[in-house]
Amino acid sequence: MTQISKNITHASLHLMLFLGAILCVALVRQFFTPIVSTPPSPKTEPKNYSIARAEQKPPQASSSNNQTTQPTPKKQASLSPAQDAIRQSVQTEYVYHIFATPNDPTYESTNWSLAKINAEAAWDITTGDGSTIVAVIDSGFALNHDDLSDRWHTNTSEVGMTQLGDACWTGSPQDKSTNTCDDDSNGYIDDWQGWSFVMGDNNPQTGRTNETGDGVRHGTQVSGLVGASGNNAIGIATVNWDTQIMPLQALDDNGTGYTSDVTAAIYYAVDNGADVINMSLGSYSADPSVKTAVEYAIDSDVVVIAAAGNCGNGTGNECTGVPIGKIGYPAAYPDVIAVGAVDSSDNRSSFSSYGPELDVIAPGSAVPISTSWSATEPTSLYTTNLYGTSFSSPLVASLAALIKSIRPSTSVADITAIINGTTSKPSGMSGLYYTQKFGHGIIDAERALTIAMALNDTSDTPVLLQAGNHRKEHVTGDTFVQSSGCETAPGNPCTVQFYQPSTGYTHYLPYQIADNNGAGWSWLPKFIDVSSWEVRARIGEAVNNTPYILIRKG
Repeated sequence: MTQISKNITHASLHLMLFLGAILCVALVRQFFTPIVSTPPSPKTEPKNYSIARAEQKPPQASSSNNQTTQPTPKKQASLSPAQDAIRQSVQTEYVYHIFATPNDPTYESTNWSLAKINAEAAWDITTGDGSTIVAVIDSGFALNHDDLSDRWHTNTSEVGMTQLGDACWTGSPQDKSTNTCDDDSNGYIDDWQGWSFVMGDNNPQTGRTNETGDGVRHGTQVSGLVGASGNNAIGIATVNWDTQIMPLQALDDNGTGYTSDVTAAIYYAVDNGADVINMSLGSYSADPSVKTAVEYAIDSDVVVIAAAGNCGNGTGNECTGVPIGKIGYPAAYPDVIAVGAVDSSDNRSSFSSYGPELDVIAPGSAVPISTSWSATEPTSLYTTNLYGTSFSSPLVASLAALIKSIRPSTSVADITAIINGTTSKPSGMSGLYYTQKFGHGIIDAERALTIAMALNDTSDTPVLLQAGNHRKEHVTGDTFVQSSGCETAPGNPCTVQFYQPSTGYTHYLPYQIADNNGAGWSWLPKFIDVSSWEVRARIGEAVNNTPYILIRKG
């Protein structure tokens, strides 16, 4: 009996020791965490925001103690890896704004703007043939507007049903526009009708975030002036009745955007078939990322047209700290057609920016009417009396698309020369062929198309005939009358271009139709800056090889 009691006692003691050991292990695990080696998080360089302006991308809203914290949604795969790559590459985000000014409700206007640019006579030559694409990089768009709904460009590679052998074939036919697959491998998923670079998706519809924002109508108004449906018994007509519009939203409903979105939109436009890009927006800081994208467009023979800006009198909201008259970017870059504004009396609009970068002017003060949008009237709204170089630029873009429809294989340089070399000269230019406040003058659609048609019938390379002044060859002063000539066959159109290597800017003498003696001009050197210029004769894309070097001294 005693032995049994001892055995029980020993067994109980062993059990207690075993349980104690387990408890100790549990306590160690509870209060001590083992050190585990984890890979360090990759360092990312913070993006800089433009120091030229106070605006920055708004930070994400943080939860306060009075707000209910929502669970973090699972991160979805990006719909635009191509845009993501551009965002990652941009180190400085400059701020871009629409270049519109407030409407003047007391101004009574008639439909003068198309008459001012000789559009009706141009329509006797062509009204467009539907073959051209104008990319409008702007705020959002009224995609269902009656005057625009059949103008939006469709990416045919992202519509229809998938088939066996397609990159996105899953075993059964699917609608390419909604299959969440990049059918054309362009880096944008389901981009069947433009893209919103603001929202990162395929819906560039305006009013998605702020139905009353300052920019909510802007993209629609600009689009109407680029290519509202003509001869359709409703609404308005513009220079080109039949061009496709590629809607690319790079500015939000408040009319503000950033470098990476504008840059991505330019690359998208070029890579997806645009012939012309219109940007009625800008920044007053030189932006290397956008500049590189613009150069890519020009090198790809895509015409880039941009509003000059509204700092002509220094009173615009975007002009704080900006020198009076300064032209914004991208309009100020070489080879971009920079467009200022003129009123119905041929005066430069007081707000219109000016300078050596300016190319042409077009109606921009109380432009009578264009398509518009509101949440309560999304399909049939129109706005009257539009002010700003924002509304001058699309008229030039519309003309450029018409020229492209006549000369589909031509270059940016040719179209630029046609537009700049066929303008009408308002009295404010004082007989000069170019001034910094008027550029080359007011665009003339009929004259531009007449020259474009004539160029199709010639392949001649011109010979420049250039005379110096009576004192010294190759050098001129401020008041010496100069003479230039173009030797070519009768009936050929010819212009003379002046290229400034130090800036990249080019000025043109008016296109003339040669007679038996060729074509000739007399001009005052005041229309070129104090600098060295390369002078050549041009007939369309044919330019004489050896330039005449002309130095203008003060």
